[in-house]
Amino acid sequence: MSLRPSIPLTQHRGHVLETPPAVEPVTAEELRAQLAETADGLPDAQANALIAEARELIEQMTGLAFITQTWRMALDHWPAGHQQWWDGVRQMAISELYAPNSLRAVHMPRYPLQSVDTVTVFDDGGNDAAVNIAATFDIDTYRRPGRMVLRNGATWPIALRNSNAIEIEYTAGFGDTASTVPAILKRAVKQVAAYLHQHYGDECIPEDALGAARGLLDAYAVKRI
Repeated sequence: MSLRPSIPLTQHRGHVLETPPAVEPVTAEELRAQLAETADGLPDAQANALIAEARELIEQMTGLAFITQTWRMALDHWPAGHQQWWDGVRQMAISELYAPNSLRAVHMPRYPLQSVDTVTVFDDGGNDAAVNIAATFDIDTYRRPGRMVLRNGATWPIALRNSNAIEIEYTAGFGDTASTVPAILKRAVKQVAAYLHQHYGDECIPEDALGAARGLLDAYAVKRI
């Protein structure tokens, strides 16, 4: 019987927001309408803070990006790196050894993916080199999450630094304005913001705040096994 290590479904990575969304998916007036509140009872500044908190909470818990935003992700190595193979591996299908799909793609944590903007690799001296994205990768913006797939005939760019050897900057979000965000997701933001407002000062935990909106978010959640 041949043995080999299982393919990791996730990688150790750093993930930093580079450019935050320029607007929120919901307005203060829309939140007040949800709560049947007045501008005196819920001023714009407080309403907007609740909306931003609700949106960030949903994005952190689901991986969604509502309004266009850019992120920088750092990887120690490419998906095919650091794989150890034992004798007997050639007993399996050759397609599994040389081109398994899970070893040919990098998934972006935030979705929907709009574009992969830059890919930079570093050698063991810390010197950086830009990767020609179009010649090396196919960018899949249809899947959730989106992915960067190694093209047929291409090889992974050489990345030798022991940590954070690869940096990828990408853009995610439904669009630049609130009108591009699906109505069901805007409703989820309003429900979470309303819960945060109604439980202000309580020991509110994220799972509680998301509880009322979880059914709305299920349609857009990425199911992992």
